[in-house]
Amino acid sequence: MSHRLPAALFTCLLLFHPASPVLLSAASDILIVVTPTSGEALQGSVSGKAPTSFSDIITTGRESTGLIDTEETLRHASSVDLSDYGGATPSPLSVRGSNFQQTLVMIDGIPLNQVTGDIVDLSQYVMPDIEQIEVIRGSNSASFGKAAMGGVVNLVTAGPSLSDEYDLTASQGTYGYGLYHGHVSITAGEVGILANLTHSFADNDFRYQRDDGTTARRDNNGYVNTTGLFKAAFDVQGWKTSLMGNRINQENGSPGGEGSAGVITPDDAVSTVQDTYLVEAFRDLADNASMKLRTWMLVNRTHTESVFGDGRQKLVDKALVLAYTRTMGAIELSPSLEYLHERMDSDEYGTHERGTGSGVLSAGIDVSPVCLELSGRFDNSSEFDDRWSYHAGAAWKLLEQVQIKANVGTGYREPTMGQLYAPSTWYTFIRNPELEPEKSLSYDIGPVIALNAVGAGVNYFRTTYRDLIKMDFPEPEAFTYINVDKVLAQGIEAHAWAAPAEKVMLSANYILSRYTYESGPYEGNELGQKPSQVLNLQADFYPEILDRAATLTVSYQLRGRSYQDEANTARTDSRYLLNAAVLYDLGLNVNVSFKVDNLFDDQTPEYVSKTQWGTFYYPVAGRTYRFAAKMSF
Repeated sequence: MSHRLPAALFTCLLLFHPASPVLLSAASDILIVVTPTSGEALQGSVSGKAPTSFSDIITTGRESTGLIDTEETLRHASSVDLSDYGGATPSPLSVRGSNFQQTLVMIDGIPLNQVTGDIVDLSQYVMPDIEQIEVIRGSNSASFGKAAMGGVVNLVTAGPSLSDEYDLTASQGTYGYGLYHGHVSITAGEVGILANLTHSFADNDFRYQRDDGTTARRDNNGYVNTTGLFKAAFDVQGWKTSLMGNRINQENGSPGGEGSAGVITPDDAVSTVQDTYLVEAFRDLADNASMKLRTWMLVNRTHTESVFGDGRQKLVDKALVLAYTRTMGAIELSPSLEYLHERMDSDEYGTHERGTGSGVLSAGIDVSPVCLELSGRFDNSSEFDDRWSYHAGAAWKLLEQVQIKANVGTGYREPTMGQLYAPSTWYTFIRNPELEPEKSLSYDIGPVIALNAVGAGVNYFRTTYRDLIKMDFPEPEAFTYINVDKVLAQGIEAHAWAAPAEKVMLSANYILSRYTYESGPYEGNELGQKPSQVLNLQADFYPEILDRAATLTVSYQLRGRSYQDEANTARTDSRYLLNAAVLYDLGLNVNVSFKVDNLFDDQTPEYVSKTQWGTFYYPVAGRTYRFAAKMSF
């Protein structure tokens, strides 16, 4: 079920939407495609809250979801940095140089960032459940709340279809990879129902080279994941209502390190059960107005088994949102009220909770050829001072095929409960009651060009982060967290696409960036683990082979070098990744697909960690193969 996008915002989206019908019609057949945001508003979409921002929609072909995972899909967007940490270790997600705590990750608009400050494990969210991924770049806490400093990544799950669907997908690959997925979507009178069940697993026992030149295998690096997704959509006396329930049950290995003090952990494991519940109701009112009610709850239970002892943790987030929209000529006003409650029960951290009440006012103004978007947000936190956030954006239709977009926005991130109540297993933790939220100021500007069979865009961005939270050691064997550093993130983003022939699609995106400390002991140095450039090239062909439809995809990615540490003493090597895939329709509702990743067999590590406790290896897979088959009924 999709909602009516508010009129003024929809007009703004159409004003600067650069993708042609040629590209959009082909998108459903492509393995992975990255396009600028369109005007389509799926259930769970959030891009309508930032219509002028530079943002992308990442979609996948429905016949190819057994071949790819969420991390791989996101790596096709150049402004998303998702280093490959290898297997069971979650990869930290970054947009425009922000760290993983400064990037808001959501599923159907529900924040997934954990109040402990831990990394969001994207491997828990399987691609067969996800219809598209939205990437919104730039500080925009005014629309999305805390943690949206560098950008927002929203996973939009599939909804019930308009007709009955039944299908099964099976996939196998190297390093013990396997996936089995069942999908049912039916209509019962006025009710649409979707049910998905996915079981996936992998050994991920990648090989790596030790410091002494010998080769070893990374043990205890696998995972087993079972996911169930349920959705229902129906009408209750004029209220378009949707329900969502999602359960994730995952078991991960926990590989250790090596070296003089490193610890091998062949039996360590992390078990996670996460339940998500969402109820949303939408209704058109008289006088060009509408109202939306939304409530959700996220429950995350984690059991860690390690050589240092077992630990259990339960996180519960609950929210209620009431939004009203009214259109008055060229102006659209959208006030909303939100409340978020976060609670943590942990063997290590203890029991803590906090709440945030928010008021948001957004205005869309269409004064052709210019579309303006203004947002202001007031947050009242139970633990921190009240805070205002702002965002302003404009899209100017300079010519029929040329638009100029510009945005400026502020962001903030509250200290996590991990930073406020850190466990003191090894050192004495000293609480800092003066610890303040991190803050950001961001702006970007650039043109977008859209012709009939070709399009391109480029923009410059600049974000300043202040009061970054860092660990400090005020006395021997004791630590705390303090606000210290200032960081500058800046760069150029570009994208282009072309449809030179009826059955050919070419696309590219690129980012050239620099992320530097502007204060502190590393002033002038670049941040570690941030590639200086990322280039994605992709070619898609749609031939007929033996009178059957096929898709051939070839993609290339360059990931530039990055410093291994804040002192900038050493760099990783650049990576060059060439991938190829073929999807083929066998007929009788059966499709098969095959993919080879990293044809060059580039095994350059993207992350290196050498500490006083030993060396921790994060190997990459090298060349891999996957095969998938899908049968529809």
